[in-house]
Amino acid sequence: LGLTGKGKRRRSCDGEEEGEHEAKKQKREGGSSEPPPDDGIYWQVNLERFHQHFRDQALVSAVASRMDQTSSEVVRTMLRMSEVTTASGASHTQPLSSNEIFRSLPAGYNIGKQVLDQYLALLADDPVSLGTLGDPQGFYFLSVWGQPIQASATSLTPLLPRRFGSRCARIFRLLLRKKHLEQKQVEDFAMIPAKEAKDMLYRMLSENLVSLQEIPKTPDHAPSRTFYLYTVNVMGAARMLLHRCYKSAANLMERRQHELRENKRLLEKSQRVEAILASMQATGAEEAQLHEVEEMITGPERQQLESLKRNVNK
Repeated sequence: LGLTGKGKRRRSCDGEEEGEHEAKKQKREGGSSEPPPDDGIYWQVNLERFHQHFRDQALVSAVASRMDQTSSEVVRTMLRMSEVTTASGASHTQPLSSNEIFRSLPAGYNIGKQVLDQYLALLADDPVSLGTLGDPQGFYFLSVWGQPIQASATSLTPLLPRRFGSRCARIFRLLLRKKHLEQKQVEDFAMIPAKEAKDMLYRMLSENLVSLQEIPKTPDHAPSRTFYLYTVNVMGAARMLLHRCYKSAANLMERRQHELRENKRLLEKSQRVEAILASMQATGAEEAQLHEVEEMITGPERQQLESLKRNVNK
């Protein structure tokens, strides 16, 4: 993480308070009047750089899951080269030539220039990962806005079988690949019966995983003369998933507070017993005395404490 320094904090205008502060400071430092070397220097986390590193790691992971490890290392190299020259909010990285990328690859990747050009051409064929400028063998840039969409879709797909089943996941992947499909086309491509496909599409539609787009043939929007196309709004689905994650985290926090409130007296008793044991061990008490204090917590209470700690620490 990058850290940025701040200047000295403004001291109190009251001379008496300032004198007391200096006296306490000198007393704490053993009477020395010289300030410490880092006096007045404060640090804070560079959140902008943190988010940039977090985004870059997500892009590299998405390329690795979509292609292979070598492709992800090429993307990592391009991100590292563009880290300083590209603004954090830019939609594309700075253009880089294939020769520059080849010279900046890690020493452990023994791939030739021709193999690198093949990987760059493969990445350039993917519209959401890599773009080209001019000659395909010339300059390349990364689309940092297209990749998060692909990363979101990659994160959403494994979650669908757990909640909706494998057939819903098949329909979701099909819509991601084909972009827009009618219900009849979904049934044919996914090889799912009409009734089941209709139920699954409506279920995902109610969960905001897919959206329905109307394309009328006539201005009156008559249903018989209107195309109804299903599509995936990746960012909307990702926001829905993020909202559910926040809701789950809030429920867990609320449950944790409830468990602590319900077992407050037992926790206080356990803390008192632990404090007594610590003081007795420090004074060299005998084992029989320690065992007698430990028996202040009964067996059922001890089991309840262990269960509470497991639930709270999840």
